[in-house]
Amino acid sequence: MFTVSKFAWQSMIKQGFQSIIFFLLVLISSACLYGVGFFTENMQSGAEQAGSYIHADMIAVPSEYGDSAKDALFEGNACTILFQENPTELLSQIDGVSQVSPQLFLRTLPLPCCAAAGVQIIAIDPGTDFAVSENLKDTENKMLSENELIAGASCGLAPGAQVNFYDRNFTVAAVLDETGMGYDQSVFISFEAADRITSEEQYQEYFGGNTGLTSMILIRTNGDTEQVRKTMTGILNEKGISVYTIDSMSEKLIRQMQDFRIFGLIINLFVILLASVSLSALITVSFHQRRNRVGSLLSVGISRKKIIEMFLLEYLYLTAFGTVTGTSLICMIVLSLHDVIKQSLALPYKFIGMEKMGGLFLTVGGINLLMLLLACSLTFMKIIRTEPAILSEEQT
Repeated sequence: MFTVSKFAWQSMIKQGFQSIIFFLLVLISSACLYGVGFFTENMQSGAEQAGSYIHADMIAVPSEYGDSAKDALFEGNACTILFQENPTELLSQIDGVSQVSPQLFLRTLPLPCCAAAGVQIIAIDPGTDFAVSENLKDTENKMLSENELIAGASCGLAPGAQVNFYDRNFTVAAVLDETGMGYDQSVFISFEAADRITSEEQYQEYFGGNTGLTSMILIRTNGDTEQVRKTMTGILNEKGISVYTIDSMSEKLIRQMQDFRIFGLIINLFVILLASVSLSALITVSFHQRRNRVGSLLSVGISRKKIIEMFLLEYLYLTAFGTVTGTSLICMIVLSLHDVIKQSLALPYKFIGMEKMGGLFLTVGGINLLMLLLACSLTFMKIIRTEPAILSEEQT
């Protein structure tokens, strides 16, 4: 029995080489569109949510380590930062400050799971911490013992795992949710454990045998954050301490991400243009090779509408197969390399989630469908306007 679907399948097989080329064109364009979109959306997601995962309004760091602190916080670049004097008590007494939480940054040797420069160890005070505890998968505020740590989402460590830092064994007590920033490549220990490390004689060269060291103070305010920052700057400037608002740092990151999005859009426009021209040329060549067959079908009473449906269904099959295959390949590649990409970018990068991935797939499918309809339009106009006898007489 003659059906439109059967004709489409037979035509795909008979055309052979041209069908493969059509399929590959759609596959490559889909992979490019989906890959660029997925990449830029992940970066945008990381930049937009970076500030919210810190759960603070401001940070205070030693002035000479301002860039290093921001790199460690947002990009996961391991470093050791130390205040000459712990300013936690001073900061907590400034008007407008509602809560402070100290952190200590210690760099250690590289781990296979983390940045090549070394994994970032961050000491926190479980009693005052509000940044790490609120990102825990286990929502219960976990009080760390001296031999426990919390692992970032990209460290490849599971609860109960054992890991050694500074010749001390730690047990992974919990794992953070993915934040898209430096916390994902970091591990968190208590200040009690950090004091044990910094006071040991073998690390005298690095820490001077001191305890109570700090690197960064996270600050929450209960008033005008910018005004509080100005007040702090006046008080702390002479002490070699710089204060940054989280919003100002996030805005800079978002602007960087917008530049990436514009660049990605330009790439996608070139891909769409190239794919549209290529598909149009391929369909036109294919039609000229088969126009006598179209004429024969018209001569035996097959309507023009039915013939257009046959050709359109053939190309729809190829477009659907190419779209699914191209996006699936990109998904497998980028998801398997997610942590590698995040570490190599040195920028916030957070997985957008399956729902947004599905939306991006539908967008790519819609673009491919639109390209197909535009590419087929000239050929279909010829089928509608040309007489059957003329189509039958002309041979390629």
